[in-house]
Amino acid sequence: MTSLYVHIPFCASRCPYCDFATAPATSALRSRYLAALHAEIAREGQALGRPRIATAFFGGGTPSLLEPEEIAVLSEAIENAFDFTPDEVTFEANPATLDRARLEAWRALGATRVSLGAQSFSSRALAALGRTHTPADIAPAVEAARSLGLDVNLDLIFGRPDELDGEWRADLASALALGPDHLSAYPLELALEPEEGVANWGGGGWPTIERWRTGAARAQPDDDGQADRYELTSAVLGAAGYRHYEIANWARPGKACRHNLVYWRNGEWLGVGVGAHSHLAGRRSRQPGALRSYIARVEGGLGRIAEDGADLAIDTAILALRLDEGLDLAAYGARFGQGARARVDAALRGFDGTGIVERHGERVALTERGRFVASEVFVRLL
Repeated sequence: MTSLYVHIPFCASRCPYCDFATAPATSALRSRYLAALHAEIAREGQALGRPRIATAFFGGGTPSLLEPEEIAVLSEAIENAFDFTPDEVTFEANPATLDRARLEAWRALGATRVSLGAQSFSSRALAALGRTHTPADIAPAVEAARSLGLDVNLDLIFGRPDELDGEWRADLASALALGPDHLSAYPLELALEPEEGVANWGGGGWPTIERWRTGAARAQPDDDGQADRYELTSAVLGAAGYRHYEIANWARPGKACRHNLVYWRNGEWLGVGVGAHSHLAGRRSRQPGALRSYIARVEGGLGRIAEDGADLAIDTAILALRLDEGLDLAAYGARFGQGARARVDAALRGFDGTGIVERHGERVALTERGRFVASEVFVRLL
């Protein structure tokens, strides 16, 4: 079995902080992109022997911008290419772009959960982030998804430019009032290097985005302020009964995202679409993030681009430590050899007695405190 990721790049507008491969919803390339996506799906299904899909995730971009007819054609392409009987199907949505017809089309495809890009319940914060929805759009979107039996995740971002005292605490309270099954909370990260997807948008291009990010970074809370917000998130969501099962993710019992667990456990997945990454048979590969490059590659019959230099053993250790279940050293040694196990164990023992890691027999995991400084731990493993 494998998991399937499908990238739908289209957005009503570009959020200036976003590093994903996105493109205007009105792009003249939209029909060609969808045709290329269907062709890639068919080719991959044939090459992989029509594998059973265990989980699926439709990300973006804004998958909820697809028209019901486009969703139906995409569903047909997937069902023709794969044994599509997944245990979980997630699609991402902007709270302002959900309507009954689209929801029913996603449900017909097999959707079991929706991930809403709420980001904040503050009008000021949403404007600062360049979002196109309003706080008033969020609750109706949650209600609409639930009316069709879908589980709901809310994506939230903290550490925003000029974030007011108490604004993040209010966001957490507003989110909990909606009773989501799952919450993802990320610090605002502002990359200052251009990504391939910039080519998909006109206008001022990278210089405009760079100026916005540089100014936004100056207006962000400092490292201590970010750590305070993260600690508050962990405390508030934990008290509300959510399990902090991954560094940036909290879930009610039994509601962890199965698809994302495949990534964090370094399992097998196929990614299709512009900018999509795959991990199959221990090898990583990707598609280009520029829309024209992706379309040309698929139309030319070329496969994914191999990613060289990845260390599967180190990747596996780092990904496992993102989870509250941590790294099973015995299983790790059996998979990668006792030398690899000894190297990882020695690096982690440097944190013994610091309150950053905890050990339970053969299993080592980050503590709540350790999650605040996870990047420092991961650097020691490289």
